[in-house]
Amino acid sequence: MSAADQSRRSSSAARSVSIIEDISKSDGSESPKSLRDYHRGGSGSLRGGGAEVLSSNPVDMKKYKQKLDSRLGIVLLLCLITITVILGIYGGMHSSVHDELTTYVNRTHQIATVCFFLNSKNAMDENYPKDNQTNIDKHGRSWMTVEELEDYAYLIEKTNSTLWSLFWWNLILSILLLPVVLAVHLEWISGNGAKLAYRIVLLIGLLFLVAQFLYLVHPIFWGAAKFPGMLDRLFLEAYPRDQYQINSIQDRFACEFKPHETLVQLNLQVPCIPKMKNSLLPTYSTLLLIFIDIFPFLFGLFVFAWSAWIKNSNFVKEARTRVQVNNSRRVPFPTQNVYTPKERNTKSTNLDGDKF
Repeated sequence: MSAADQSRRSSSAARSVSIIEDISKSDGSESPKSLRDYHRGGSGSLRGGGAEVLSSNPVDMKKYKQKLDSRLGIVLLLCLITITVILGIYGGMHSSVHDELTTYVNRTHQIATVCFFLNSKNAMDENYPKDNQTNIDKHGRSWMTVEELEDYAYLIEKTNSTLWSLFWWNLILSILLLPVVLAVHLEWISGNGAKLAYRIVLLIGLLFLVAQFLYLVHPIFWGAAKFPGMLDRLFLEAYPRDQYQINSIQDRFACEFKPHETLVQLNLQVPCIPKMKNSLLPTYSTLLLIFIDIFPFLFGLFVFAWSAWIKNSNFVKEARTRVQVNNSRRVPFPTQNVYTPKERNTKSTNLDGDKF
C-alpha cells in the first residue's frame, strides 16, 4: 500500500470522527448540519394532519333569546293563520255531510232502542240480539247495538264542534297577535317592559298550541280515522237502517248507496259512500294540522341546536364557505341599463371624396 492511500484513509477517518462528535454534542432539538443540507430548497407549505377534536361551544342564552324574539312571533302567527285556513276549508266540506249523517245516526239510534225494547218483550224478530250485543243472525246480518250508535253520534258531534271551536280560537288569536308582532318588528314600541309583555304574549300562544294539540289528537284525528269505517258500517254492513233517511241522502247528494257497476262506469250513477268519505274530514289533513301546531316548538329546538352544534360542524362550515366563495366570484350587474356609444373621430365626406 502506497503512502498516498494511507494518507487518504487517515483523513477520511478523521472526518468521520469529527461528524460523530458533532452529532453527540447536539441537544437533539436541531438537526445535524449534514442532514440539514439535504432539506434545503423546501417550500415549507407542509402541514401536520391527524384527528381534530371538535367541541361544541356553549350557547349564549342572551343571543338565543334575541333570535327567538325576532323570529318566533312571526312563526307563531303564520302557524295560527295556516291552521285557521285549513280548518275553515275542511270544516266547510265536513259540514256539508255532518247534518245528514247526524240525523241518520240519531234516527237509527231511535230504531235500535225501540227494537231492543220490543225484543225484550218478545214482540220483535227473534234475530235481533236480546242482550244488546253486536252479533250476526242466521241470515248473515250484523246488528249494531244502542251503545255503538251512541258512540257514533257522540264522536260525530264532538268532532264537528271541536273543529269549529278551534277555527274560531285560531282566528281570534291571529287577529290579536298580528298588531303585536307588527309593533315589535317595526319598532313602534321598545324597552324592557314591551319586551317582557311580548314574551308573555308568545308564552300564551305557545300554551294554546299545547292545548290545541290535545284536541287535534282527540277527537279530531280519532274521528277522522274512524269516519270511513263508520260509514261502511252504518250504510252497507250493519243493521238497523233508516231507509227513509237513506232515500233523503240519495236525493240530496244525487248518488246511490248500491249503484250498478255498469252505470257507474258510464257515469250514469255516482256511489254515495266515496262521495261522503271525500267530504268528511280526511286523516292526512289532521296530521298536517298536528305538524303545524308543533312547528313553533320544533323551530325553537332547531335554533338552539343550530347555535350549539350544527353551525360548528364541518359540513355546514364547508357549505357556508362555498357560498361565500361563489358570491365573491359573481360579477355585479349594472344598476342602470343605459348604453352610450363612443364618439367616432371621423369626418364626413361627399360622394366625390372631398371632405367637408
